[in-house]
Amino acid sequence: MTKAFLNLLFLGLCFCLLPLNAPAAERPVRIVILQTFPPPLLERSTKAFRAEMTDFGYKDGTDVDYTVLNAQGDFKLAKSILRSAIDEVRPDLVLTIATLATRAGRQLLSDTAIPQVFMIVTDPVGEGFVSEMGKTTRSNITGQSHVVPVDTQLTLVSEILTTARRDTPFHIGILRSTYPSAVSETAQLREVASQFPAIDLIDLSFPYLPGESARPEMHKSAIDQIHKHKDTLDGLWLVAGPNQSNRDFMKKVRATGVPIVKSGSILSARAGAMIAVQSIPELNGRAAAEAASAILSGTDPGDIPVVRPNSFAAGVNIATAARLGAIIPSEILELAQDNVFHQPTLGD
Repeated sequence: MTKAFLNLLFLGLCFCLLPLNAPAAERPVRIVILQTFPPPLLERSTKAFRAEMTDFGYKDGTDVDYTVLNAQGDFKLAKSILRSAIDEVRPDLVLTIATLATRAGRQLLSDTAIPQVFMIVTDPVGEGFVSEMGKTTRSNITGQSHVVPVDTQLTLVSEILTTARRDTPFHIGILRSTYPSAVSETAQLREVASQFPAIDLIDLSFPYLPGESARPEMHKSAIDQIHKHKDTLDGLWLVAGPNQSNRDFMKKVRATGVPIVKSGSILSARAGAMIAVQSIPELNGRAAAEAASAILSGTDPGDIPVVRPNSFAAGVNIATAARLGAIIPSEILELAQDNVFHQPTLGD
């Protein structure tokens, strides 16, 4: 596989919007930001969004006022706090971050004229936000998925595992909760996995429980699933959701002794995942800001295509590949750039 082929796989559609400056206004624009929960990817993407909005002429406190809400991973709470914010002062735009928050926003905003922009949503098509990636919604919503297409993920993992030259496929458990994006990505992976003979995917599901207090119980359910299937697994695949970037969760998974083959967080590659591919927060924020700026300047959100970012960050762990008897090809090492790790570590 050539570098050109890999680069082609990573290319996606991008927003075709010119940066627009803030129009003169008698009052600041009001934007409500609803986060599902605040892991590093979401926080950095939110920060990038606000920085880009400043560049487009929306200075915080002068041209725009932000109300930032955290749903703590709870759908009912997401709807409640967003409804309260809307009832208090009608916003000019709502930015929803991640699938759960975007679902809640859609339920509240679909019958209104309030524009909704989303980012870091795994499957906008499966969620019913748009009929097809790259198309427009013809409604008051637009946004961007952050997930690398599943066929690209499977291609990268397969390219590494086939270097092991074994006669049987690697039995890999998809460790996922019932969180919406995890369910969606798992379904997409299993739909196309048969095209990759080196990989046999097994669904290991456990209940998603919202809130900090429920996290230990949720993690225990996940670890119980690993132990239940441990004797038949060669590795684990971590999909989208709140667990893959959680350090406590990663420590518990590593303690089972089953190697992590794939994750969507670069931190996971540092912690031992053979390969991780994730979106770039600065690009997530810029795409959302471009859409928001265009909408606030008069563009109909229903005319802005729903797309994926046009580049991603990758990380690899050489020690984990070696443990599986595999070698990471030079093309993939080049993609990972500075994110090539030689030993698992959870340090900063």
